[in-house]
Amino acid sequence: SSNADEFPVWGEIMRGEVHLVNIDASGIRTTKDGYIGAKAVFCKLDWDAYKKDPPSLPMFRFLVSTSGCEGRRNQIVVDLAQITEKTKAYDKSLKLQNRSDVRAMDPTGFVFHESRVGSTLVANSLTAMNPAANRVYSESNPINNALKSDNPQLFRDVVYLMGRTNRIEEENMFFKVSSIGSKRISVMREAFPDTPWIFVYRDPVQTMMSHLDPAKVDVQKNGRIMAVCTRARRSPPRDLYDLVEQQGRRVDELSDQEFCAAHLASLCESALRELKKSNYHGKAVEYDGLIDKLLDDIIPNHFGVTVDDKARQLVNEVSKTYSKAKTRSVDVNWVEDSEKKEAHSTSEIRGASELFLSQS
Repeated sequence: SSNADEFPVWGEIMRGEVHLVNIDASGIRTTKDGYIGAKAVFCKLDWDAYKKDPPSLPMFRFLVSTSGCEGRRNQIVVDLAQITEKTKAYDKSLKLQNRSDVRAMDPTGFVFHESRVGSTLVANSLTAMNPAANRVYSESNPINNALKSDNPQLFRDVVYLMGRTNRIEEENMFFKVSSIGSKRISVMREAFPDTPWIFVYRDPVQTMMSHLDPAKVDVQKNGRIMAVCTRARRSPPRDLYDLVEQQGRRVDELSDQEFCAAHLASLCESALRELKKSNYHGKAVEYDGLIDKLLDDIIPNHFGVTVDDKARQLVNEVSKTYSKAKTRSVDVNWVEDSEKKEAHSTSEIRGASELFLSQS
């Protein structure tokens, strides 16, 4: 039976009162009709806190934390395949009774990016334009882990569970994926062949400066640069080796600047491959003038969501705040800093960009 109250913990999930905050797919086994062994973690999220002020909780993990969902105490852990089957049966029974207490939203659009290219600004804008109607997941664990599992069925199930809502006014759902997810666009495309997506990128030198700005990065005692784009130094992925070898170089002899450029190039190459196959569903969006591109083209024409004057005003307002400003007291106003980054760039960064990023 698909009665919501047959088992108290299922009930909260069924009624859409708690939300999928994480999955563990490390023990997953693929079967002929799907998969087994994945766990789903649910907890009640304070969506209003994010919707009211997206720049204060720019990443999903901050929403999870502020909702008290980090500790086990408020979490419900269940089998992923089983809960998907149960919720689908429950949702179907509601539909047959013409009740819409809970329903699952389809994904409206996915946002992939090269990292440090304004993608958080995109997520903030999608939320701010119509907070009541739009639900935006900004770099969420369930999506990252589902993409990593390389299993389109699991990915579909995760999106289904994340799309369930008991709010009448919610109608659109967007996912901003972590930058490394750009290597797994194929999984998303196989799961949702007709869903529009974008890849946000930026002039190579400016992206590199954002990653390696000498004024901001940690340099270890041994001279190693600690940055997001050099994180994979210890065990670089296969595609990075291939890309570096194509330039006649070896990974272990690269400077940190070159490694960073190669990492970013591998994200762009991967996105480019999928863009070529995606017959108009995928679109590359360059960082310059990002807000205007979103309002005039991407949101209305590509994602198919109406942008009225109020939405325009709200987006322009939210875009004045630096996307990752977790507190308002800083009042850092977001200004396009492209020219400043270009001027400040070191010759090493220029050279590395030239070597790996000029083709992509």
